[in-house]
Amino acid sequence: MLRVLGLFVLVLTGCTALRVSTDYDPDTDFSGLRSYDWLPAPVIKTGDPEVTYNSLIESRIRSSVNEILQARGYRLSTESPDFLLAYHVNIDNKESVTYINDLYGYDPGWGYRGGWVFPRTEVMVTEYKQGTLVLDIVRASNRQLIWRGVASDDVYADDTPADKQEKIRAAVKEMLSQFPPQTKQKEK
Repeated sequence: MLRVLGLFVLVLTGCTALRVSTDYDPDTDFSGLRSYDWLPAPVIKTGDPEVTYNSLIESRIRSSVNEILQARGYRLSTESPDFLLAYHVNIDNKESVTYINDLYGYDPGWGYRGGWVFPRTEVMVTEYKQGTLVLDIVRASNRQLIWRGVASDDVYADDTPADKQEKIRAAVKEMLSQFPPQTKQKEK
């Protein structure tokens, strides 16, 4: 039983990693981008308080993005920004199903209590919530999407405000580590 519990803990800790992906328009010259501004916060009326607009989440996202972009030389400008930022947040209910075989891949045989043992499989179902943050960068001139970052991580009801801030900051930092993308200049 102790081995099963240890394996269960290992499986749970292995599936809680932050997952990040990015995409961009390869025809965009990102080298000319110097200043940015924010688009208005999205207003989603779903009836679900975890998805509906939340000023605490907005503040955490904006402060994390502003801190990271400004540390890299970009400046916030409401006058004439080069690009605009928008974000979207979603929370999904998820399930994780784990199958553990008593024999750990060995054939049935003589058991530790002196009897013949046949394999038995334990099934563990864990329910959890997964939060997804999408950060969009659009051209200010025509509002065309030029870069998108997506980060997903597990969300826990007992996360403190500091935990939530750190998760958002880690997600934003990881996404923006890939901005601007390393694009190859086209030969003319």
